[in-house]
Amino acid sequence: MDELFTPPVDRWDPAVAGRLSGRDEVVYRSHLVGADPALTKEGGGNFSVKDVAVNRGGRTVEVLYMSAWGCDGATATPDDFPALRLADLLRLRDSGPLSESEMIGHLVDSGLRGEQRRPGIETLTHAFIPARHVDHCHPDAVIALTASPGGRQAAEDEFGEEAIWFDYRQFDVGVARELAERIAAEPRCRFVLLANHGIFTWADTSERCYRNSLEAVERATRALRKVQCRPADLGGQAVPTPPPDAAEDLLAELLPAVRGALSGTLPGAGRGDGRGVGRGVVLHLDRSPEAVGFASSVRGPGWTQAGPGCPDHLVTVGYRPLVLDRTPAGPAEVLAAIRRHRDWYDAYYDRHVAGPARAPGKRDNGPRAVVLPGLGAVTSGPDAAKARLCADHLTQTMTVIRAADAAGGYRSLSEAQGAADEYWPLMRLKPQLRAGQEPLAGVVFLVAADDERADAVAERLAAAGAHVALAAPPGRRAAAVAAAAAISGRYGERRAVALVRDTDRGAVRQAVLAYGGFDVVVAPATRMTAAASDAVVAPATRVNPAAGGNGLARAALPVFARQGRPGSILLLGEGGAEPSVCEPAGDGRSRSDGLAGGGAAVHTVVATDPEAVARAAIFLTGSGGTTWLDTTLVAASGAPETTTTTRGNP
Repeated sequence: MDELFTPPVDRWDPAVAGRLSGRDEVVYRSHLVGADPALTKEGGGNFSVKDVAVNRGGRTVEVLYMSAWGCDGATATPDDFPALRLADLLRLRDSGPLSESEMIGHLVDSGLRGEQRRPGIETLTHAFIPARHVDHCHPDAVIALTASPGGRQAAEDEFGEEAIWFDYRQFDVGVARELAERIAAEPRCRFVLLANHGIFTWADTSERCYRNSLEAVERATRALRKVQCRPADLGGQAVPTPPPDAAEDLLAELLPAVRGALSGTLPGAGRGDGRGVGRGVVLHLDRSPEAVGFASSVRGPGWTQAGPGCPDHLVTVGYRPLVLDRTPAGPAEVLAAIRRHRDWYDAYYDRHVAGPARAPGKRDNGPRAVVLPGLGAVTSGPDAAKARLCADHLTQTMTVIRAADAAGGYRSLSEAQGAADEYWPLMRLKPQLRAGQEPLAGVVFLVAADDERADAVAERLAAAGAHVALAAPPGRRAAAVAAAAAISGRYGERRAVALVRDTDRGAVRQAVLAYGGFDVVVAPATRMTAAASDAVVAPATRVNPAAGGNGLARAALPVFARQGRPGSILLLGEGGAEPSVCEPAGDGRSRSDGLAGGGAAVHTVVATDPEAVARAAIFLTGSGGTTWLDTTLVAASGAPETTTTTRGNP
């Protein structure tokens, strides 16, 4: 059983901890727990300390420093721990019934300062537990124990009177009161085992509280080992895994279809003038041996349909991922499966969501994660960080299922419980649920990184929220890697990646494996030799990709076709051409029929200034801006359909 779990690492440093007090103690502890994936995942869990603080009137009052709702423990700052008047919270233990909105109102009103962040929904549980330090986290081993058929008895045998078992419920004042009463009735109790959720631990010192969490994981693992009744292989392999090259060939075909099917629409899509791309998603591909083994096993994929490993997964993965029955033959099979998942989700919503829970509207009914037998798993999000978090949550569900299955089976939340949590107003306030608000959130650019100007273009695109694949010739690989790292460090996780362009088709393939696809290609039609202060129309440089054009642009056309929606190609024209600068033309702009089912609008622009090139590229997404372009609409086959001039102030 040990091989199923990466054990937590004891990172406690007495030299550091000994210098801390009050709020700094809980910030330090949250860093240790939040950074350990064996204890919790990003944004999961919450931490508190009871201390004193000075209020606005200069009086010293007892406070609860409680981690804010959805904050990431690994990166939390003191500002992520609002100070709440403890006396105000403790009064609620003996008050009458409270509605959800009344409870939240009391939590907000208890704040020592009005400008603080909102505290987590478990605040009252932290307040009512009579210990100075309290932690709540989501360890794989504890969740697996509580999700196994004999988990309750195994937990009782291992923990005895030191732990309370608590069946999953949404946290409210009633849960906080019940837990406080049960803890008070069990003087030896040091743990609460939350079924399908995690643990509460507490102590009078920060170190002891931390070590209680480590101990709970060790003992849960031991309990699971005692009840293991079959190999931890999920029944063995059911689907063969193709060789690595063959697997990547298949993924290069499938991922754009998945990305296109899961994408919505940006303003400007379907304008008919070659502008506008779909509101995209970013995909995260997990080809780890664990993911491939799980996806290819006899029982693993089926268990995922029983519900998530932890309620937090409802924010990212949803109640269940899409599981394909076998290694897909091609994009059409994947698209049909996605349509079936949408039908299931609509029925799930209709069965379980009613009344006020419907007020915010139904979430997108597409799958947020797809289990691909023989290939691994792919997850989605509005940006790379959220797609990776979705992957982390799916991985946790896989880990929990493997361990629980070895102990005889897997139990999760019912559909009704899952829907109640997914549409719980407090759950929908989770920061991890919010889509990116930047103009280019979810848009991916493939940029030919032939020189440092391309790096500067990528920087400008990332600043607007885009993701950028920098396709560099072998001689510029190191420079592109450095540029991508700098951009990601400045704007967010994997906002840029560097690819080696040994061949144009190879670069396109790498971009697909990195992000699932792309929406706009930026590449030189010919080498630019003259400067221009802005993007201008240059009729002499119009390029038809079918007649030669840029190899990277030609190689991109099949990806646009598989995504099922037109893409845009921005070719940087030859600087020696005679430019024709156009005045704004308002609604006199030429228009043409849009392309359905793939293809691309090919635009030619003369510019050497990176800012101008980036402005033109952003214009193509339908996100606004000012530029002047020549446009050729090209079918997915590469044949030109129509040529227009797009002018003026869009």
